[in-house]
Amino acid sequence: MPSLIERRLQELWSQLQGKKPHLPHFLAEIRLQGIRGINSLKATFDYPVSVIAGGNASGKSTVLFAAACAYRVPGAGVKKFVPSTLFPDYRPRSGGREDHRDEVVLNFEYATPEGHQSMRWRHAAKGWNRSFGGRKDARQPERLVYLRTLSNLSNPSEVRGVLSMGRSAQVPTETALTASQVELAHQMLPFRYAEVVTLSSGSKALLFATQDGGGAYSELHMSAGERAILRLSQDIAQLNGALILIDELEAGLHPWVQRLLMAQLQQLALRNDLQVIITTHSPVVLDAVPRNGRIFLERDKTGGVTVRPAYRDVIQNALYGRSGDALNILCEDKAAEGMLQGVLDVLLPDLEIRTESVHIGRDTGADEFPSHAVAFRKFGQIRNFVFVLDGDKRGSRAEEKLREHASGNSVFFLPGTLPPEGWLWQALQQFSTDEAKGLGLSKDELTAKSSQLDALYDLASDSPAQIAKTKLRQLAEDLGRTESDMARVVGRLEAGKPQSDIQPLVENLKSALLQWRDVDAVSH
Repeated sequence: MPSLIERRLQELWSQLQGKKPHLPHFLAEIRLQGIRGINSLKATFDYPVSVIAGGNASGKSTVLFAAACAYRVPGAGVKKFVPSTLFPDYRPRSGGREDHRDEVVLNFEYATPEGHQSMRWRHAAKGWNRSFGGRKDARQPERLVYLRTLSNLSNPSEVRGVLSMGRSAQVPTETALTASQVELAHQMLPFRYAEVVTLSSGSKALLFATQDGGGAYSELHMSAGERAILRLSQDIAQLNGALILIDELEAGLHPWVQRLLMAQLQQLALRNDLQVIITTHSPVVLDAVPRNGRIFLERDKTGGVTVRPAYRDVIQNALYGRSGDALNILCEDKAAEGMLQGVLDVLLPDLEIRTESVHIGRDTGADEFPSHAVAFRKFGQIRNFVFVLDGDKRGSRAEEKLREHASGNSVFFLPGTLPPEGWLWQALQQFSTDEAKGLGLSKDELTAKSSQLDALYDLASDSPAQIAKTKLRQLAEDLGRTESDMARVVGRLEAGKPQSDIQPLVENLKSALLQWRDVDAVSH
């Protein structure tokens, strides 16, 4: 049963999805070229609270800083939210070393109250300039922007600057935080404040808090987590319609507090028409937004950055340390997943292995398997992975490259030489009377339905693979099932037949499960 916070998150996801089309401002897309060693990167934002994840140097902070250049910010200095400040160059007056780069382009696509707009920042020989796709009299959209990085009171010079306030003859100005500014902190910290004020002198500022029941202290004596939450609460609680950018949200925060904070941020986004973009290395933060709110960046050796779809849970769970001790099986699509689930329905009870100990991932093309294997090996996860290719991939370049990086005997194939839907359709036509009953049909009814679909689709101009997919989908709909359900039934029934050509896969998976179980038992 979902916990209270899980139910609340799901409610917020639905509400924010519904609100997105009605937000007056929305940064929809950023395209980067030639910056920080990145040749090309395209990030699309589809949900009001987006979480950007990826390995070190994959481009997370680059996207975040680029987003900070998207708008003209009212009240901000002319040099605050611009590329020359956020992406500075080292240009010494003397000495031979300096930053050098070719043309840099930052492209933005927006929804604004005036409709869709585009803007480009471009850096060439004469510095940075803006353009608007040839539109005359166009201006950069205006919006409040808040950018939080990890540097807040984190280095000795900043601390010394704040301490100098106490040595000054001038009494610092006190400004009390409002109830709404402290509310977010109260939702996550295990105590309540009687008062929180900002002590300020010139450009220097320091938080000072008094807890209920006593205890008064400056932020120099706060934990990193308390200070981060309180400053964030102070800064964004009263912003409306703003773009909130937070680098490594999880820094200094317990995983439970990360989850609470993500719920509060989404609640605030809903209430105040905010758009929030966050970078993270935390699986807790990732899981706190829906799949279309997750942006996974993967950088290659040539400087290209690929945005990986967020539905590859097995892959991303492994790379973010969430796969634990499970055996992970990676396949290509829903039909393959269903067949594998059917085989596991037979194997797992016999081997006394729990269902939750085996994870199946899908929706990744065979050509991408080798790059996944490289990543799993790099992060020490490869021994827990099995790769299952479609039957028609035997002898392919994808298989050859995959075997270079996979672990031992961990590359298997679905039965036959066709895509899985083609093999499934052939297996269905050979079902016995008892097997047809597993689909809720008599043998005659199954024969009649399959013959009718053969007559309807076999002369179509589509490829044989597409025709097989269409027939299987249509039969599944006629029976009130999904394609994956049908594949699971067939996989389970065929796995129980010694003469079926699915048996090599059954034996391979059995060996992999036994090997995984033995290694797991030794490690514990």
